[in-house]
Amino acid sequence: MEDILILEGARTPFAIWSGGVRADEQKGGALKPFDPFDLGAAALKEAMKRSGLAPDKLDKVVFANTYHVGPHACYGARYVGLRAGLPAHIPNLTVNLACGSGLQSIISAAGTIALGEGSLVAAVGGDSSSNIARNVFIPSFKDASCDQHIAFTSQEMARESGISRAEQDRWSKISHARAVAARKKGYLAEEIIPIGELTQDDGIRDNADDAYFAASKMLFETGEATAANTHGVTDGGSAVIMASASAAGGLAPIGRYITGAVVGVPPAKMARASVVAVQKALAQAKLSLSDIDLFELNETFASQLLIDLKETGLPEEKVNVNGGAIAIGHPWGGTGPRLVFTLLKELKRRGLKRGVAAICVGAGSGIAVVVETV
Repeated sequence: MEDILILEGARTPFAIWSGGVRADEQKGGALKPFDPFDLGAAALKEAMKRSGLAPDKLDKVVFANTYHVGPHACYGARYVGLRAGLPAHIPNLTVNLACGSGLQSIISAAGTIALGEGSLVAAVGGDSSSNIARNVFIPSFKDASCDQHIAFTSQEMARESGISRAEQDRWSKISHARAVAARKKGYLAEEIIPIGELTQDDGIRDNADDAYFAASKMLFETGEATAANTHGVTDGGSAVIMASASAAGGLAPIGRYITGAVVGVPPAKMARASVVAVQKALAQAKLSLSDIDLFELNETFASQLLIDLKETGLPEEKVNVNGGAIAIGHPWGGTGPRLVFTLLKELKRRGLKRGVAAICVGAGSGIAVVVETV
């Protein structure tokens, strides 16, 4: 089978949703005027431009969208392609694996190429929490399969592992500090295409100090989970362009897709699902944890991230080196392509080879993708 290459990528800024508060303490919602299709289309159009491909060269668009917004959501990927300026003959597919949808778009795009159904495929993701009906959005965080809030399941697993709130707040502080450093170095700007008046992520806090975390509201009456040690709820979109080696021609890829894996665990043990997904993906690739140079593990909760580190024994300096979702944000379907693009860019900067991106998913799913530089 031919190599499956990743040519380029792009993302919008990730903006705190309209029900939240930005890093500057102002009300969120900077991207509320844009629906998920606008966000995905903006990222796709820029990724195509960076790859050097003409719009008519794509064979397919795979669009990840977790929360369907409005009466036209059923058209999903179709609108993304058309709004990005792609010709009408290019087909499309919308996928949904809740928080893992964006990585699923990459796995689905790779499958299309591997099966010979297309040689140039875009994997795109986008969500707009600002435009989701509150009576749909807020109740969705309670997992009906175990009758518990997903944050509560992670909190309870952390307690069983002896992970304190102080440790969770410490990691959250690291997430913001690393994101601040990455922004100052221009690394985040390299990923971002401005949309509307927004040019950068607006949830990253320069002042994420101990007092900020100590004052954060607990998500439940008692416990360690707080708003500050949970991922930022954001609006945003991201995209990567994937190609067979022959279709890439003279284009210079940024990486190669190796494999992807989706797993299931008991719903109440969701917090460790990304670990299981990483293990399965590495087994498929005939690699071990020690073969991987960098990891992008989605920070759904600081408790979950620390459970991941404890189970794998990974050193902190290999994980989310430019900040994670606690600082940058997690726009559901828009997260997966962002993780992979961020990972490949950083591997290139450091002259390293392999990386893994993974996301745990409510109701007990996990998903992981293995990539390498070329």
